[in-house]
Amino acid sequence: MKKIISLILAAAMLCVAVLSLGSCGEDTLYKAYGKQLAKVKAPTDKSETLTVAMSPDFAPMEFSYINGATSEIAGFDVLLANYLAKELGMNLEIKPMSFDACQIAVGTGSVDLAISGFSWTADRAENYLISDYYIAGDNETEQVLITTKANENKLDEASDYAGLKIGYQGASLQELLVETTFADIAGELVPFGDLGLATVALQEGKIDALAVAVGNGESIIANTNNTLAFSGFEFDVDPNYENNVVLLNLEDTALLEKVNQALAKALENDYYTPWYEACLILAGSKSIDELGYDKDGNKVTE
Repeated sequence: MKKIISLILAAAMLCVAVLSLGSCGEDTLYKAYGKQLAKVKAPTDKSETLTVAMSPDFAPMEFSYINGATSEIAGFDVLLANYLAKELGMNLEIKPMSFDACQIAVGTGSVDLAISGFSWTADRAENYLISDYYIAGDNETEQVLITTKANENKLDEASDYAGLKIGYQGASLQELLVETTFADIAGELVPFGDLGLATVALQEGKIDALAVAVGNGESIIANTNNTLAFSGFEFDVDPNYENNVVLLNLEDTALLEKVNQALAKALENDYYTPWYEACLILAGSKSIDELGYDKDGNKVTE
């Protein structure tokens, strides 16, 4: 069986979690994604290059996909980065790094964009130029806690977490939600630099729950051999946080205008829906049958 590996980008960029894909086979899983990528693939012969920081530990948005001896960063944000580069008439260079490093990189101007499942927050609005929203399915509309299979749907109230350890990714929307909701309830709030490491900690009982976007939670659960599950708890999420944004340096107003124009075109033409579905299939979150695709990666229509 082929594998999908969540790339761990702590200081040593260490891969620690190997996630099994569905039984239909890697080629079938990749076909729907490959078709979408072919439509938006950035050129390679331009004089200018768009540099994009990305933390590939957040399936289905961005993750490391292994195909034989070849590894590539795949996911919704990879499709978006290619699309933006193509619309701008630029080559594309994706620079993988940790989630917090993505924000530092765009803030210091060492990359043009940071695209890594970012939500709007007031703090980010002060420190970066923020694009218009783009819509990655339901990934950000629901923010939840996952836990062990034994606690599935048993920790559905905030009070159930009294004395427990709750993990989250540092510098993320989940950090804001966890601190706002559980600072006076939980026994300990535990930050992680990488979601792969956080998932391993949950499996090993080092934390009792992990805050994630629902789409990411589905991917984690689907690829951890039925050891994890949704806790039953769902955060109360401000509508401002429900979709994703691109981060830019405060000086890049001209680039922001071009990015927003491209995002408006993608929204108008409904590019986002097939992108998200293809990434759910590739990440193992949903089967081709559930989403109505054939084995060649084509959407089946009645």
